[in-house]
Amino acid sequence: MLKTLLPSLLLVFSIAACGGKKEILAPQISGIRTTVERILINQLAFDSAEVAVEGVAHDLSEAKTDDGVPIVMFKLTDRAGNFIDVSMPTSWVVEEDDYLVVGGIYRRSKNQIEAQQIEVIVLEEDKKEQ
Repeated sequence: MLKTLLPSLLLVFSIAACGGKKEILAPQISGIRTTVERILINQLAFDSAEVAVEGVAHDLSEAKTDDGVPIVMFKLTDRAGNFIDVSMPTSWVVEEDDYLVVGGIYRRSKNQIEAQQIEVIVLEEDKKEQ
């Protein structure tokens, strides 16, 4: 009886464990998967690390680096209203209120991610509107 009960229990637990996994958006974006909140809570741990963070783009503006290279700046905001500034090349297209996964280097001194990769995520609601 123990020999048949043990495999049955393992099967039940393995099925239950599979249901709780969250789908990873834009898995091709490299970096430590984290949240805006986690970075803000422990900025020192993420300083100069390559991160991948989800959020909504707000307050887009154009700026220039210290070298005079044009860039786009915006705030990457989570659902709680926490944000991190993001800088990216002007050749990439991001619009206000886009849901993004941003991959890049986090700089604690500027509270900024220097974006190396960006993926715009199309949500189900957006698909229905089109």
